[in-house]
Amino acid sequence: MFNRKTLFIIGAGAGVDVNLPVGTKLALDIQQRAKVNISHFGALAEHGTFDYELATGFFQGGGAAKYLAAFELIHKGILLANSIDDFLNIHEGTPEVVEVGKAAIIRSILDAERNSYLFVSPSNINNTLDLMRVHASWMVKFMRVLGPGRKARDVEKVLDDVAFINFNYDRCLEHFLMHALHLQYGIPKQRAAEIVSRATIIHPYGWVGPLDQVPFGGIEHGRLDYRNLSKRIKTYTEQVEEESTLSSMEDAIRNADCLVFLGFAYHTQNMNLLFGKHTVPRKTTPIFGTALGMSKADTSQVASLLEDRFPEYDPDDELEDSHGPFGFRIPSPMRLKMNDHVNIENELNCAQLFDYYAKSLAG
Repeated sequence: MFNRKTLFIIGAGAGVDVNLPVGTKLALDIQQRAKVNISHFGALAEHGTFDYELATGFFQGGGAAKYLAAFELIHKGILLANSIDDFLNIHEGTPEVVEVGKAAIIRSILDAERNSYLFVSPSNINNTLDLMRVHASWMVKFMRVLGPGRKARDVEKVLDDVAFINFNYDRCLEHFLMHALHLQYGIPKQRAAEIVSRATIIHPYGWVGPLDQVPFGGIEHGRLDYRNLSKRIKTYTEQVEEESTLSSMEDAIRNADCLVFLGFAYHTQNMNLLFGKHTVPRKTTPIFGTALGMSKADTSQVASLLEDRFPEYDPDDELEDSHGPFGFRIPSPMRLKMNDHVNIENELNCAQLFDYYAKSLAG
């Protein structure tokens, strides 16, 4: 079990384990979905678009010509951007492009859930997670740390010492935890879902929606209104302003005894969102994180920024602080001691991080 309050900060890279598309792969999927045949405009035929269900929501009523142009722009230009988020940031001044792009994100995410290793067919109420498909994932390794020391009779409290800030729109974490608790503790799925619903899981940029409203993979209730569902999400370049979300994130970071970054890219805006000038940690906190594929120089920079944010210092020292990159508070050099509590690994994926730091993560 986790013997201290542990906060997991989850980025897109954490979905690779369960076959979710990341970055350019998601952009490629959306590029294909945005293909609309102009010759069928005005009476959109099913063979006139790669993704008929996505397109039909925009070609009913007024403004159809603007939405057609938005589909064309996304189809032709998105592959020149690092991600759909970057592309929508470029075109933030064109509402139709942003609206179509967000709806395409929802459509792609639901499809990705359905094609993930976590998908459970709703054809039979007794169907459940195929653990052989995900046994090597970080999620299973997380459960192997979570379980020991926690008896079945204490299942209601099993998630009390962990929290999550999830920067992804999908519901893979919630879906997995529900099935994992059902399987490991032998409790009904409904009870497992209730336990998960009480856990601290924060989606700063929104999500597709609760699983009881939008099924995992989105297929139980037939055609969905992707345009309406897209109102639930923000791209990472859009400012998060909801006070409840910001307050929940601040509390989660301030109360954490350990931070774990999984598949996180440490983008400037996301770091600012996590560690704004008002988010002051109450103490030095051990930090573990993946940075797979990142250069040693960049990994060192990320580690240094986190060390600056969680320094080992005497909190009673009243020397004046300065501010560095990302608006981080940097204590006076007189206050710094040796820092060995930040471990950012650029040669480990999420699952390997759990293997390598198994005892350290458990605390």
